[in-house]
Amino acid sequence: MTRVSCVLILDLPALPHCVFKDNIVKTDLAPAIMEQARVTLQKCGGLPLAITTIGGFLATKPKTAIEWRKMNECISSELEINPELMTIKSILMRSYDGLPYHLKYAFLYLSIFPEDHRIRWGRLMRRWIAEGYSRDMLGITAAELCRSNWKRDKDVLESMLDLSHVRSLTVFGEWRSFFISENMRFVRVLDLEDTLGFRDHHLDQIGQLRHLKYLSFRGCCNIFCLPNSFGNLRHLETLDVRGTRISELPTIITDLRKLQNLHADDYVDRFGVRVEDDIVDKYQGYIDRISTGKRCSVLLSSSHVFLRPQVLDAGLNRYDIFNLYRFQERNLDGIILPKGIGKLKALHALGAVDVSGRNGNATVKEFGELTQLRKLKVGGLSYRNINELWSAIADHNQLQSLSVEIGDPNEDRNELDGCFGEGLLPPSSLENLALHGKLVNVTEWIHRLQNLSKLVLKRSRLEQDDAIQAIGVLPNIAVLRLQFNSFMGAQLHFQGSSFPSLLVLWFDRLDKLRSVLFEEGTMPKLELLQIGVCTELKVISGLPALKSLKEIQLPLKMVTVISMKY
Repeated sequence: MTRVSCVLILDLPALPHCVFKDNIVKTDLAPAIMEQARVTLQKCGGLPLAITTIGGFLATKPKTAIEWRKMNECISSELEINPELMTIKSILMRSYDGLPYHLKYAFLYLSIFPEDHRIRWGRLMRRWIAEGYSRDMLGITAAELCRSNWKRDKDVLESMLDLSHVRSLTVFGEWRSFFISENMRFVRVLDLEDTLGFRDHHLDQIGQLRHLKYLSFRGCCNIFCLPNSFGNLRHLETLDVRGTRISELPTIITDLRKLQNLHADDYVDRFGVRVEDDIVDKYQGYIDRISTGKRCSVLLSSSHVFLRPQVLDAGLNRYDIFNLYRFQERNLDGIILPKGIGKLKALHALGAVDVSGRNGNATVKEFGELTQLRKLKVGGLSYRNINELWSAIADHNQLQSLSVEIGDPNEDRNELDGCFGEGLLPPSSLENLALHGKLVNVTEWIHRLQNLSKLVLKRSRLEQDDAIQAIGVLPNIAVLRLQFNSFMGAQLHFQGSSFPSLLVLWFDRLDKLRSVLFEEGTMPKLELLQIGVCTELKVISGLPALKSLKEIQLPLKMVTVISMKY
């Protein structure tokens, strides 16, 4: 669900200043112009050179939203043909020419992504590593498979490229079975993120790409399981199954001893978004119409219906249909791992992992063998195994990011920190920490996390203000998020000199919160204050104490409810 927010910005954008100079008046900044200004700023990426040059160019044009929209729609061609914008191009070319040769290759690698396509840094970095750019630049033969004039014709593809030289394959749009050829023996990167029409029966082809280092199915919502042929991928370093329906990994995953990054969703992320290509939603109604019996009886007694054109038009075969019913959607807080996960000694990032059921306790113990972990996300914990988790990771001195979630927050015995004492504490190396569950002992251990820069609390049920004050003493906390009954008191009181490094404060769904008070001297660096739906919140006092505050965000329905006292 999209949240509609009201954003209060405490300074004017830079672009209108460049265009209107000192003649800005409120009547000039119509909403339509401001919207186009935001688009332009987004395209400029915050670069002062781009903002000032394009702003100066727009200053010579009519000050209308239509004119600004034209600029945004053809900004690439304007850079090529407009002499007033040649400054940007010439400086960029000089910057490119000045790059070391190995960085030029890495820069040009970006051309495989379409124009205006959002590129996540983590995705790009892991692809670079898999391609070998961080080690040597020899033998780079990355193929440009997504040319705008290619109509996805098999003959054109094979005539355009020597497929035996392909090292990287990225698919945008709809999948075609000939995208993977038996000649592609040395592919190292296969990126299928958000690919449409990709089904379980296509996976066996991938299992033959024995040199793969990077493999992403992220956003392929109709993938349910990994085949045994994936045991062939002995060089795999990154496997991303976020946004799929894979709920459990097969035992063969423990053979991938070079695996460094294993990414999966928790329940909220996995089923929070539906797409047009979603075959579960699309065909559930169809199956319901042909039988009133249970799902298993539909599968066994009416299998002939799966050969009907309505089904086969979706690119499914009987194996895909079988997986629709074999792997039911389950309320899991992550992916289920097989026994033996401790063999993957090279793992740096793991999660989300559910440890609530079968193999759960064994998995928690095996975390202790993964001493190279930098990032871990675990869900489905309970009082039965929470102590074992903290014991397993206590000596993981490279662990920087940790997310821990209780499976049943309504069980009083499920306390995240009840076992903490002098002999058992979270790793002091932590920089990012997310705790979803009841906390009873915060003041006794939080001060040990001197490197912590981001803290997210959810369902913590903190009742006393002293826990918040204890967090405020940490010297490096830059982001604090208090979510869904993490605090159960009536007032959040931020005392002077607390939170010296905080940049972002966010609280949401704190159902008993009535007021917030900022004392003079608190949060000297705070720039963003985000307020979600807190039904009882009426008063926010002391905002002038926040000397660096630039923006306040709050839901529209709370704008008239909250009294902000300056």
